Amino acid sequence: MSVLVAVVGSANLDLVARTARIPEPGETVLGSAYSEHHGGKGANQAVGAARAAPTAFVGCVGTDEPGQRTRTHLADRGVATDELRTVQGETGRAVITVADDGENSIVVLPLANHAVTPDQVRESLDRLQPEVVLCQLEIPIESVTAAAEWCERAGKRFLLNPSPVAEVPEHVIALADPLLVNRGEAVALAGGSEDQPLRDALEALRGRARSLVGTDGARGALVSEPEGFAEVPVEPTRAVDTTGAGDEFAGTLAAALASGASLGEAAVAASRAASALIAIQRELR
Repeated sequence: MSVLVAVVGSANLDLVARTARIPEPGETVLGSAYSEHHGGKGANQAVGAARAAPTAFVGCVGTDEPGQRTRTHLADRGVATDELRTVQGETGRAVITVADDGENSIVVLPLANHAVTPDQVRESLDRLQPEVVLCQLEIPIESVTAAAEWCERAGKRFLLNPSPVAEVPEHVIALADPLLVNRGEAVALAGGSEDQPLRDALEALRGRARSLVGTDGARGALVSEPEGFAEVPVEPTRAVDTTGAGDEFAGTLAAALASGASLGEAAVAASRAASALIAIQRELR
């Protein structure tokens, strides 16, 4: 299958509990509902990208039943899974708490995602030859580095979503085009204070990556331009569950860039897709 986007990343089974609010540290609260969903930043972003462009997923699942379900889930949504390996053990898990106001907290257990190796990444990308490679940080950093370096050698575009925030080699950040961050990630990478505005954090990151896109929930997004930052408005919608909205943004951004859109055009498409996902989740509640 000829693809435009390769997402190199994680696949999880999400265990979701709904509560009135996110518990404080050390606090126990009663939940109101429980559900299980396919997840993982990599798999979510691959599904989002596949809505708009031919997409393949590079990653690992376990030999357990959720691993087979994950493969079927991706294939049913148009994601090519030839480069999704099955390894001995359990598929990744994420434990998610979703509050009634739409906020969430997430604990990720990588499990099979730890088995994604640099050799697998290089070999898979050699076969796929995508235009854009999208990575996150739920797989070993050595494998993310391999994807970035493959893009540099092949003359392809590397899109990095450094989530969850972790230490990333500076030369990997330098290859990101764009580096896609939310406000918390931007602040962490820039070394700013928790209340630092997104624009200020992005200003501190300017020059470290080839381009930047920052998201700030209902406040919209910012895209780096030579003369400064351009604002990308968010489609107005009432948030009931924001889980997956950031991944939908990332996947759509990668697909739009791979299809020839400018960074600004791709960010607008990504913002609309994320808002549409939130609206759908609201209707399903």
